[in-house]
Parts: sequence; structure tokens; C-alpha cells
Amino acid sequence: MKLSHRNALFTLFASFLLLLNAGTIQRLIHFSMDNAQASQILAVPFVSVALIWLNRAGIFHDIRWSVMPGMIVAALGGLLIIAGRTAGTHLNENDHLALLTLAVIVLWLGGFLLFYGPAASRAALFPLLFLLFAIPIPSALLDRIIGMLQSGSAAAAYWLMRLTGTPLYRQGFVFTLPDLVVEVAPECSGIRSGIALLIASLIAGHLFLRSAWRRVALLFAALPILLFKNGLRIAVLTMLAVHYDKRILTSQLHREGGIPFFVLGLCLIYPVLRMLVNSERRKPVGSSEAPSLSAQFGGFQ
Repeated sequence: MKLSHRNALFTLFASFLLLLNAGTIQRLIHFSMDNAQASQILAVPFVSVALIWLNRAGIFHDIRWSVMPGMIVAALGGLLIIAGRTAGTHLNENDHLALLTLAVIVLWLGGFLLFYGPAASRAALFPLLFLLFAIPIPSALLDRIIGMLQSGSAAAAYWLMRLTGTPLYRQGFVFTLPDLVVEVAPECSGIRSGIALLIASLIAGHLFLRSAWRRVALLFAALPILLFKNGLRIAVLTMLAVHYDKRILTSQLHREGGIPFFVLGLCLIYPVLRMLVNSERRKPVGSSEAPSLSAQFGGFQ
């Protein structure tokens, strides 16, 4: 069967799947628009499709039917659907939606495996698994992540503010300054920009790095950069409130001023990526010339 015919059949399958789960998709869209920690959800499917399209020559060069494995994965997705619509109804909205979204994604993955086979699925493993970022983070895990980011950001902000020489006393998440008391709330944890920076690091590592350990190193580098840039944002706003105008802490700059600091985070992680890319391009002793960065995109046609 030609690839175009197979694509048409898979498109019909995917459309039918989305139609059957239209309620879940609609809930997911509203949830993403209403929750800062889920704002990346709407972009995730488009990023996955773009990554598959970029490497389509490498992914679809060996396609075949894989009925039994595909049906097994799809059956798992069906069981998750049943669980979500029975026992899962007792979960809170976030966790219930996470279970149903996982079910839809597993069904879609089963369909991809069925229509295109194991070789294509392995070649497309990263963009396929990237779809997991479209799942709302379970509440228990989300609380732990926010707590960690809140604590790290408060610590970074404290040391940055100490460098200014401003009198400062810290007790947990509360900072006491001249004529001002500031609390680093969970909303100040930087969870949204943290997820965005993690996703950017994952995609950059996938596109520009070949070795697994360098990709992991890039992810580990993203965490201190995230805490630094978020601590810097807290410190800058607090210093402006102390030395300029307390209304800064309730202004639009406080609510929506995270974009410049996110851009700063990207700028800080770029040298790390550049260093890791260069380390792969160095010519090992006794071996042939390592391929250049541009050569890594030879399969993207």
C-alpha cells in the first residue's frame, strides 16, 4: 500500500478517535486556557506533528502493518478510557482529565503503530512520546514540583537581594525589607516558564545533540537556570517596590512580566547547548572527522 493511502487511512482513524473523545478534547482545551501550569498543552500536538514532518524521510522509509502490537497498545488505551469513565470519576478535575487524556494518547499511539509499524514508531519515538506533555500534570506531582520551584526561587531571590546591600530578613518564603513584607507564593514558583524551558531544552537536545548523556546534561543545566531567572524576577520586582513604588507588586508588570525573564533563560541555556554541540563536533583522536551540525539535518527533507 502506498504511503499516501496509508496516511489517508490513519487520518480517518485519528479523526474518528477525536470525534469519539470530543468531550475530553474540549475539556482539555478549556483547562489549558484556564490554568497557567497547563498552557503548553495546546501547542504540544502541533510540535509533535512538526517534528515528525521534519524527519518524515527517516521515519517513513520502512512502513508496514503491525496489527497485533498496535491492537495491544490500543486495547490498553481502551482500558484507560473505561477506567477514566468509571472509577476515575471520583478523581478531581485535574487528575480525571489527565487519565482521560492519557487514554486518548495511548489509543492514538496504538493506531500509529498499527498503521506504520515498529520501525516507523521507533524512528518517531521522540515526537510520539512528546505528546505526553499534553497530559495535565497529576495533582500530587504538580504540588511537589511547585514546592521545589518555590523553594529554589526564594533562595535564589534571597541571595540576589543580599547583593544589593538592602536590609533583608528571610523566614521561609517571607522576606522582610524596609517598610515592606513580601511572600513568594506558589504562583511565583515559575511553573509555566519552567515547563516551557524544559520543553525547549528537550527539543533543542533532540534536534542538535546525538548522545543521550549530552541531552540529559542540557536538561540538568536548565534547572539552575530556571531557578536563577525566576529568583532574579522576584528580586528585581521586590527591589523596585522597595526603592521605587510598592504598587509594582500589584501591577501588570508583576502579573505579566515573565516573558523577558523567560527569554533571559533561553539566552543563558544557549551557551550550554553550544558547548555540548561543539563537544560532539570535535575530531576524536584516531578517528575520522565528526559530522558538522548542519549534517545532523541531512535526513530532514
